[in-house]
Amino acid sequence: MKFDPIIEKRLMDFLHQNFGFEVFTPGLERTGPLYKNLVNQYKKAGTKVITIAGTNGKGQTAHTIAHLLKLQDCSVALWTSPHILSICERFNFGENISYGELEREMLLAHKIANGVSFYEFLFFVFLRIGLKRAKIDYLVLEVGLGGRLDAVNHFDTDCAVITSISRDHQQILGNSLREILLEKIAVSREAKPLFTSFSLDYLNELAAIYCQSHHVDLIILPPEADYYQSNIQMAQAIVHFFLPSALPTLKSDLLTFKGRHEVMTFKGNTLIFIGAHNVEGMRKMLEHFSIKKSFNSLDVVMFSFSKRAQKEIEVMLQMLVHFSMKNIELWPTSFDHPKAVDREVIEKESSKFINDWRVQLEKYSSSNQNKTILVCGSYYFIGDVQRFILSS
Repeated sequence: MKFDPIIEKRLMDFLHQNFGFEVFTPGLERTGPLYKNLVNQYKKAGTKVITIAGTNGKGQTAHTIAHLLKLQDCSVALWTSPHILSICERFNFGENISYGELEREMLLAHKIANGVSFYEFLFFVFLRIGLKRAKIDYLVLEVGLGGRLDAVNHFDTDCAVITSISRDHQQILGNSLREILLEKIAVSREAKPLFTSFSLDYLNELAAIYCQSHHVDLIILPPEADYYQSNIQMAQAIVHFFLPSALPTLKSDLLTFKGRHEVMTFKGNTLIFIGAHNVEGMRKMLEHFSIKKSFNSLDVVMFSFSKRAQKEIEVMLQMLVHFSMKNIELWPTSFDHPKAVDREVIEKESSKFINDWRVQLEKYSSSNQNKTILVCGSYYFIGDVQRFILSS
């Protein structure tokens, strides 16, 4: 599917006018009647459900599971959020849906979906589209935020996954790891497996206590040193659970998906996109570059963040400043989006603040060739950069 900024804006304007912006809006009791029939139809069709929660790594794990299942000739419907470049990314049925089909289905669904949020409406559309296709063997559902109150939790999952637990969205999920874990672990179900790969014994102990009292089958995988490889290991284990005779393997060490090690080119330079948008995600990304000894492959790191606590911004900037001691240029900047952190926050913390990253990227690329630029931080920022590259 070719990105079309005009259609994209029309669809997003429609969503914002009718459902507001994408903010966490819990309400399983409120949305239950809307989803009930759809959930029952998937259950009747024998579709297996895989639900993936966690602070970081959900997207990579979800995409890898879907990829491996498709290699086994299974039909898969993959739901992820947020989207990076196009809203169509959230609707993957072997490939991303077309603009025409999505717009048609959104207009039809709007006639019967009342009192729901941006996210809840799109998930409703996703489920309706899936039922209109040929039989779907697997629903792979990435939890948007939390788990217990997320719309995907209307499904009684056949297999739950928690990729990681760290402090993020604390105003919603709680301030302690225990509180955050309890919000996310609620996607698990009695007598069904829950896969985890926590590096902290404390989290493993809490998960074991919860699973024992709720009769959940806990499967703990030993974490890999490289976090991205842990996510791949998790995906392989889950596919093997459903298809014991399969030996799911990848053709490369690391698959690339939208905003997750994705590569684009701009005026002779290579841009790598990694959505390391919180403290733990940033740490995992930098550990990956250290383990792979690939510091020398990077020339520039350009980054910006979504709204979050000032202390978290400070910590991530400190991480990147230490990282840049490897002779890497840092370009801290801001971008235009309702969820973007206030530019004053980054400007205050960094003397190297880039006032206009578009001008800086153009200027740098005009005088340099064959350089590698890492773009990280907010997924919304990554989407902005990709739209600029395509428009150029």
